[in-house]
Amino acid sequence: MEKTPIHVTLHVTYECNLSCIHCYVNAGRGATLEQLSTDEALRLIQEIAELGAKAIIFTSGEPLMRSDILDLIEYASDIGLKPILATNGTLLNDDIIKRLKDVDTSIAINLPSISEEIHRRFTGVSSSLAIKLNVLDKCLRYGVKCSVGIAITKLNIKDVNNVIDYCLKREVFVDIISVVPCGRAKLDIIPMGAEYRDFLQHLWMKYRAIPMNTTSADSKVCIYEPIYLALLSENGKSNLNRLCSIGETINIMADGSIRPCVFIPYTLGNIRRKSLAKIWRRLIEDRLVQELRDLNKLKGICRSCNWNIVCGGCRARAYFIKGDLFASDPICWLNT
Repeated sequence: MEKTPIHVTLHVTYECNLSCIHCYVNAGRGATLEQLSTDEALRLIQEIAELGAKAIIFTSGEPLMRSDILDLIEYASDIGLKPILATNGTLLNDDIIKRLKDVDTSIAINLPSISEEIHRRFTGVSSSLAIKLNVLDKCLRYGVKCSVGIAITKLNIKDVNNVIDYCLKREVFVDIISVVPCGRAKLDIIPMGAEYRDFLQHLWMKYRAIPMNTTSADSKVCIYEPIYLALLSENGKSNLNRLCSIGETINIMADGSIRPCVFIPYTLGNIRRKSLAKIWRRLIEDRLVQELRDLNKLKGICRSCNWNIVCGGCRARAYFIKGDLFASDPICWLNT
């Protein structure tokens, strides 16, 4: 049986109405250069379905800045794909929420803080917090499947508890997301070392946060952070699988180029020139992709670490901070 991607992430635009400090694509207003046309996007979605993918994540900048985004989402649903919309939430209104619910779209809303001051500094726009909280309540009233994403930075790390508690009171799932220093995200906003370890340990002790590639009836808090699995291993957890899905997922950028990792600027083709099926076959056979999954290629502490089989560090962080894809993860407490 031919291998199929776990999911496909489609960056539909680099345009955005906010200016978040963690944005890895440096999205902003007017950033529409070379994005796929409606016809190109529809054809691509058809190819994604033909490849056997089950889910498609519409993301980027702000997907709702595209006038055709609902048509794209509805088409994806019509041909059997599970649509997921990753959004900052500020452009959602009643009509849009209803249309999304009609095609069983899951909505993931970026909510870094429930402090107005922190949220303003994080997003670069005042008053966006109140809009997001109102939209979240509307989604819940309409019965839309929704979750909240929290990108962890030094700016909001002390308010994460408040965001999680706010969401859990409303039975909303929470996704904790690590930040990679690329795009608009700078190294000085990223927590690391002992501070970061204490934070991750707190997520485990208080919320029993689970890795994003697992499920549990005991927790509504998930986390995408490779080194969290090392911490869980230290705490006696077993049967864990590496979070990094390079070689198992497809990341399509707004111009149609395809990356094995959404952060690392390494492309394997463009759907404007090659079929998605051909690029996917190249991706899973690519030498660098295979090396990035090979623990024997790791260097330094990551190579000798007792937990590298479940962690392996973040190769994108190693690349952007150390200039070496195989270097030890620089933010891990074992490296600082």
